[in-house]
Amino acid sequence: MRFLLLSDIHDNLLAVQQMRAQESNSFDALVVAGDIGSHTAQQIFDVLATFRCPVLYVYGNWDYKLAYDASFGDACHHLHLSPFESGPIAFVGFSGCTAHWGQNPEARRLFQEVDDANSQIIRSLSEAKNGERRGKSLVEAEYTAAVDALTAASRRPPSQRKLKALDADRRRKLAALSKAVEEVKSTDAYSLYVHQRSAVSGEALVRNRRALSEVLEQLDTARERAVVVTHDRLFKTQIDFPGVPIFLFGHRHGFAETTFQGAKHVNVSALDIRRLIRPKEFSRGDHFEQFRNLNVGNYAILEWSQATGFAVKCVGLEIGLDWQENWELETSFQMPGAPFLS
Repeated sequence: MRFLLLSDIHDNLLAVQQMRAQESNSFDALVVAGDIGSHTAQQIFDVLATFRCPVLYVYGNWDYKLAYDASFGDACHHLHLSPFESGPIAFVGFSGCTAHWGQNPEARRLFQEVDDANSQIIRSLSEAKNGERRGKSLVEAEYTAAVDALTAASRRPPSQRKLKALDADRRRKLAALSKAVEEVKSTDAYSLYVHQRSAVSGEALVRNRRALSEVLEQLDTARERAVVVTHDRLFKTQIDFPGVPIFLFGHRHGFAETTFQGAKHVNVSALDIRRLIRPKEFSRGDHFEQFRNLNVGNYAILEWSQATGFAVKCVGLEIGLDWQENWELETSFQMPGAPFLS
């Protein structure tokens, strides 16, 4: 059996299209280990659906806007505590990670419990911020009106001395408005609230691990044919997931395969890896719009057989060498927003 593995797409639809162009419909399933992207998720799944096989996925920190019950197509299956069997292999995992849990149900429940327990300080902070916002609008309006009045009275631009005095008064009032918010934040109640919220992320991980362990216990598939998919790497897996032979994840960018206590841990890929290039005929005074990005990311292919078990290999995006005729790598800085070389 063959499975295509992706991760860390980061809304880079073009990278997905490049990957699709170099792979045929020869997979039993596709597995996406998170960071699909919250803006082009549907377009990405539409491309993946052209492989004509199940598309299995979990969410990562880039997917915080995506609902857990969202439907991206009949072939798509969210693996969050929901196993999917592909022949003799069962895939299951959970979504979210400590970098950002997004709409993970356990994390949202925990955050809501903290907010409910600290409703008074939350309300006090909200009232202080609203008062600050309203007050700043009034101060800015007063400042603009005062400058206009000076200009009208003298029929010429006000002197720098008078403008500086008005600006100093404006800054003093703005600082006084911010003080109310800072006073709320300096209270013991607010410190406790911040501490409790910061503890949620770790507790959410504990609860999701526990829930995943319970799902694995109920699997009909034998443990040695189970594949766990999460966005970030799971540690101490032999405690909660003994007997699982392979763990797939992303988040850490770049392919890596390690074996620990008999289990494979595969950092699937970062499909969204870019290299900034510039024209060979280039001077530093030229406009930045001349820069382009190359997609140089990778993905992986997982194979399984009864005789050999699981084996994985890394595959890089094919970029060719023809770009080198007119372009060269830019190594002194990065421009994430640069367009891609067409």
